[in-house]
Amino acid sequence: MNQIPRIRLLLPEGEEREFRLQADYFVAHIDLKSFCAAFPDHPTLGTNPLVLQPQPGSFVFMARFGGVVFWNCQEALIRQVHAELKSLKGLNQLEERARDTLKVKVGTPEDFVGFSEVHIREFTLEKLRIVSLTLAQSVALDHFEDAVSQAMARFQPVVRALSHEGKLLLPHREVLRIIGFALEVRAAVLDSLTLFDDPPETWESESLAHLDSALFSQFDLAERLGAIREKLGYLQDAGVTLLGLLDTRKSRRLEWIIILLIFGELVLLVWKDLWPSGFPLAR
Repeated sequence: MNQIPRIRLLLPEGEEREFRLQADYFVAHIDLKSFCAAFPDHPTLGTNPLVLQPQPGSFVFMARFGGVVFWNCQEALIRQVHAELKSLKGLNQLEERARDTLKVKVGTPEDFVGFSEVHIREFTLEKLRIVSLTLAQSVALDHFEDAVSQAMARFQPVVRALSHEGKLLLPHREVLRIIGFALEVRAAVLDSLTLFDDPPETWESESLAHLDSALFSQFDLAERLGAIREKLGYLQDAGVTLLGLLDTRKSRRLEWIIILLIFGELVLLVWKDLWPSGFPLAR
């Protein structure tokens, strides 16, 4: 890969520039090494997370958990990178509903994080990573929130039936499908949430830590993570409860089968006692 010299300052200090960011989410982990090996022509500024400069003044940030952030990239370039990512094994689903945008102004008197706009005094690789990571985490949470909501919606008919009828009305196999879907969503979300740690850049600089904290707060990441974890807890409890009910229903079904078998044995015994020579024929 064409390696750019490791220069932290991406624009001359004091130069003003406005960037438009677009963040997308792929529903799978991105193998950053495989991407670099498959597309070595993209100049790289850093790895893990991967930062590319495919064109002068344009940057692409990729996080392993599936978040991709474009800085001042034309639509043609965005489509190209999307196609390159989709060509990787297991990475063909782009979550269109999780897209988000942000405006970043560079060369301002001080760092500032607003509702839809971020100001940074100097444009460094570290600040690009921090801003990109937060936006990538936000679109990933959009996807997780939607997936968890879908899983909870699948449970609603079952819960409603239990509330109104006091029993499971759905077939055994359909209930298992609902539980399986919920567990699959829960596992995928938990696997990705472990990647939402503080960026290592914040360990080295107090100003970077302040910027990261302001972004984390502005995007409500802590509250959204907390809400998702609570819903995941509900899904786990609901799954355990339904499995218990299914086991109970299966046990009762077996009990009835045993009762019917015993009843059948008793009928045969009575039959033999009353008619030891067989059923009498009518004359």
